[in-house]
Amino acid sequence: MSEEQPHSTTPDPAPPRDPFVHARPSEFYWIQLKPVFKGRLMLHGERLAQIAVTHERVASLELLRLQLRIEDESVPPGTNFMELLIDHKHQRVRFGPLQGLRIFPPQRGIAGFMLAQLIDWAQRKFASYAVTPIMLQSNEVPSEEARQMRERLLKRAGFHLSYNDDARTEGKAQANRVSDLIASWNTERVQRLHVGEILHQLRDQETLNRQQQAQLTTLQASLDEYKRNDIGHRFAIGCLIVFSIFQALMLLWVVLR
Repeated sequence: MSEEQPHSTTPDPAPPRDPFVHARPSEFYWIQLKPVFKGRLMLHGERLAQIAVTHERVASLELLRLQLRIEDESVPPGTNFMELLIDHKHQRVRFGPLQGLRIFPPQRGIAGFMLAQLIDWAQRKFASYAVTPIMLQSNEVPSEEARQMRERLLKRAGFHLSYNDDARTEGKAQANRVSDLIASWNTERVQRLHVGEILHQLRDQETLNRQQQAQLTTLQASLDEYKRNDIGHRFAIGCLIVFSIFQALMLLWVVLR
């Protein structure tokens, strides 16, 4: 009677380790989200947002990640960021995130702005590097409006789109070299604020506040003067009325005598 030999199992290979798992932002700057109107109706008001920049290099890999931060607004994990991974060994770049791009609040031009910043940075340093195609998944676009927004975003950046289905939801976005891409965004939706511009705006606002305060002080002094004159005029008018009544009574007394 032979013993049954145990089956040998080979463990599944562990997923590759992320060399940038501990990467943290090292730079911050502010952007202005301008109001969005539909006709005369304002859909979204003006807001300030912060962009956190993570830039690190490990061996032949380099990462540039932009993350959107808005005060008093919580977003689901894994959202509101866009990144560029550079492989210097193979001279290739890859845009991410791989799980699909999700930006909150939507329809504010933020995704186009961040993509343009990544492209501009890459073109100044690695214009000749090849671009890894971006795989387009149907679960990234739950509606036709979302699909059109994704298409406009990638076409504006210079990507060529090819689809695998009639609904134009699955496929890939391709570009040969980094130099073939276009670093542009809708400046009517998003504007980057530089420190000098912010200080200049603060000085202008402070000057305007002082001018308004001086005008308010002048108006208050004029109002107080008017009040004092009004009280004096009322007293004079009251005295004239009393004197007129007295004269009328005296005239009546003379007539009756």
